[in-house]
Amino acid sequence: MIAIDVMGGDFAPYVVLQGAVQAAKEGNEVCLFGPEAVITAWLEVEVESWRQLPITLVDAPSTIDMTDEPVGAVRKKQDSSLVKAVKSVASGDAAAVVSAGHSGALMVASIFVLGRQEGVERPAIAGLFPTPTGYTVGLDLGANTDCKASNLVQFAHLGVAYAQRMLAIKHPRVALLANGEEDMKGSLLTKETFQLLQQEAALDFIGNREPHAALSGDVDVFVCDGFTGNIFLKTFETVFTQRTRLFREILTELKLDPSVVRAVKNRLDEANVLKQMGGALLMGVKKPVFVCHGAAQAGDIAQAIRTASKYVKTGKN
Repeated sequence: MIAIDVMGGDFAPYVVLQGAVQAAKEGNEVCLFGPEAVITAWLEVEVESWRQLPITLVDAPSTIDMTDEPVGAVRKKQDSSLVKAVKSVASGDAAAVVSAGHSGALMVASIFVLGRQEGVERPAIAGLFPTPTGYTVGLDLGANTDCKASNLVQFAHLGVAYAQRMLAIKHPRVALLANGEEDMKGSLLTKETFQLLQQEAALDFIGNREPHAALSGDVDVFVCDGFTGNIFLKTFETVFTQRTRLFREILTELKLDPSVVRAVKNRLDEANVLKQMGGALLMGVKKPVFVCHGAAQAGDIAQAIRTASKYVKTGKN
C-alpha cells in the first residue's frame, strides 16, 4: 500500500485525489491521508464506485503549508497529512509515501520518523535525466539548500548506489556540476568538493562538468547542492515544456492528419522523463519516500504512485 499526502501540492487536494484514484483503478493500493470529510465528499460525488477500489482513508485534519518552517511544522503538526503518511510507512502499514507537499518538511519528517540510513548525514533527492543512451542520476535536486563539501561526497556515493542498483551500471562515472570543466572552476563549495572527490578511491570521479553533460550520456551520476540542483531541474522542466508546446503549435499550424498529430504528441509525452517518473526518490532514509513537484498534475501523481509501487515490489523504478 502506498501512503498519499492528499494535502500536498499546489493543486491539492482534488488533483492529488484524481491521481490517486487513477492509480487505484489500475490495481495500486493507496491510503489517502487528509481531512476525511473532504476526501469522502469528493469521492462520493466524483467516483461512484470508489468503495470497490483499493482505497483506504485516514483522517489527518491539519496541513503543512509551503510557508511553514520545516522543523517546527513537523513537530507541531503531528496530525498533518504529511506527517501521518510518513508515520504509516514507519509502522509498516504502508510500504512507501508519495507527496507533492513541502519538500523540506517531507525530508525532516522522513529523518525524524523513518531515520537515516547508516552513515548518511543528509538525505538527498535523486532523479533521472534522459540521455541518448539511457539516463543520468542527478542529486541533490532540492532537499538541502545549504551543503558542506562532505555532504556532496555522500551524495556521490548515494548516486553511485542508485545507478548500480536501478540502472545496472557497474562502474558509474561521477561528475561534479560546475560552471566549467577546469579543475578550479566553481564556487568555494565546488572547489572544496572537487578536492575531496579526487581522494575517493571507490568513486570513478571524472571531474567537473557543465549542465549539458548531464543530458549527453557522458556521465552516469552528477552531484551538486540542493539549491543548484533544484534550479537545474526546474530549468530542465521549463525547457522541455516550452519545446513541447512549440512542437504542438507547429503541428497544429501544418494542418496534418489528426492521427499523425496524436501520434507525435503521444511520442513527446513518452519522451518526457519527468512524466514517466512522477516523483523523485529521497535517498538516504530507511524507507521509500517519493517527492513530487509542487505543481504536479493528476497524471504526475498517478505515475509517482506507479513508480513507488513498482519500487516496493521489485526494487526498481
